[in-house]
Parts: sequence; C-alpha cells; structure tokens
Amino acid sequence: MATIQTILDKYRPKIDNLDLELLIAHEIKKSREFVLAHPEEKIGRKREIEINKLLARRFKNEPIAHILGHKEFYGIDFKVTKDTLIPRPETELLVERTLQEILVAKNTPLSVIDIGTGSGNIIISIAKNSKDKKINYFGIDISGKALIIAKYNAKKHSLTKIKFIKSNLFEHFLKNNATIKQFNNLIIVANLPYLSKKIYSATAPNVKNFEPKSALYSPKAGLDHYEKLLKQIGNLKNDSHILHVSCFMEIGPEQKKSLNILVKKILPAASIQFEKDLAGKWRICTIKLV
Repeated sequence: MATIQTILDKYRPKIDNLDLELLIAHEIKKSREFVLAHPEEKIGRKREIEINKLLARRFKNEPIAHILGHKEFYGIDFKVTKDTLIPRPETELLVERTLQEILVAKNTPLSVIDIGTGSGNIIISIAKNSKDKKINYFGIDISGKALIIAKYNAKKHSLTKIKFIKSNLFEHFLKNNATIKQFNNLIIVANLPYLSKKIYSATAPNVKNFEPKSALYSPKAGLDHYEKLLKQIGNLKNDSHILHVSCFMEIGPEQKKSLNILVKKILPAASIQFEKDLAGKWRICTIKLV
C-alpha cells in the first residue's frame, strides 16, 4: 500500500512541491500541514488512483485553483470555476487602497462598485473588512455565469448585502436613474480585461487554455474596456449629483504612459496617480474626480 511519502517521492521530480502537496491533501481531505507532518500515512488504492487523476490534470497545465475548486484571496477562500478569472495576489492592492479610501471618508455615505466582479473576490474582501455600515456594495459583471459564482461566494461569507447586477460596465446605472440617486460619494474598483493581443498570445498555457479570454483580453492595446469605463464615468459625473468619484483600476505595467494620456483626454479634470505592486511593476491607476 502506498504512503504519502512514496507518492511524494514518485512525483516530486515531475511537479512543483506545493502543487503536489495540495493535491494529495485535497484528495485525502486533510491539510497540507498534515501531508508534511505525516509522510507515513497510508493511502488506499482508490485514493491513490484519484490522486493520479488530479496530477494528470495538472500535468496538462490545468490551474491548481480549478482542480481544487477554490483559491485564497486576501485571507478569504473563494470558489472559482472556468467561468471566472482566478484571483491574483497583486489584485489585493485594489482591496487595500479601497479600504483606505473608505477610512478617509469617515462614515460618509458611500457606494462601492466593483466592475468586472468575476468570482466576487474584490467586493467581498472589501465588504468583509470594512466596518462602515453606511456603504452600498455592488458587484457588476457582464457574465451571468460569473455572477452565479460571485453570489455563491457572498452567501458563503454571509455578505448578502452586496447587490450583484448583470451589466456591461456602467450601463445598468446610466439607464437607471433611481439607482443613481442613491450615489453621493462613489468608489469604483475595476479589474477589467487589460491584456493586449500580443501579451495575451504569449500567456502561459495554464492561463490561455483554462481562464476565460473575455476576462483577460481587451482590444486597443489592452485599453478598450478602460476607455469605455472612463467615458461612462464622465457621463455619470456630468448627469448626476455625485459629489466625489474615486476609481481604482488594475493595469498592465506597460500601460502607464498610454493610460495617463487616455485619462487626461477623457477626464481632463481628474487627478491621476500610479502605484507599483510588491514586484515593483506599475499595477494600480487611481483617478479622482471632485
């Protein structure tokens, strides 16, 4: 009969250690720490076969998050599927900046809108870590399948106060005056598709072959979605009583210069700030309109 150790020894030369340990832990329904601490644990033949099946999927470049069915983000566990983008660590910076903005507002009535919510990881992380009760939370996505996952994750973490809406960017709000009237101070968080055709074509197989292209690729050098959003923000600000708009956008490092030009063209009154992630790459663009 196989043990954890014999399986580890057999596959370690072929696969990342962390992936291997997680997949074994997943199948035997134990923690990764258990796998490391109990190498002598016996593995029945049926479970060994199932572990082999999981490993075969990983060998075909299927993301570990898809195989496990979940991914941790900002210390919170989220269900993920092929219909959603897998949460990335660098996106946690969007959550941090939004939470800081909420603190600055000092209990002023706010609406926080996550555009392109996907699995709901951003808006759920913000709502779970904010103690301000005067906030309206919205998660927006054009994909109905993604919204099903986002709603599941919100319910899982007891955050039913988040309203999830199917919409192409801000279209729902631009067409719904009753909804707009509840806005006063608005925070927009957006992790929209921003990969150019060239960069998308060069992405790793575990990304390109398994994650939705609609959540990754954008025309016009990766800025088509953000250009549309910026125009919608301009229309929203001009046609409503909104006093203040803050927008936090995740971008590609190569887009800093071109996005700066685009924002100045569409929203000339806006203040613009760019910030690098922990890897030293330009990652966040912050726009503020008063």
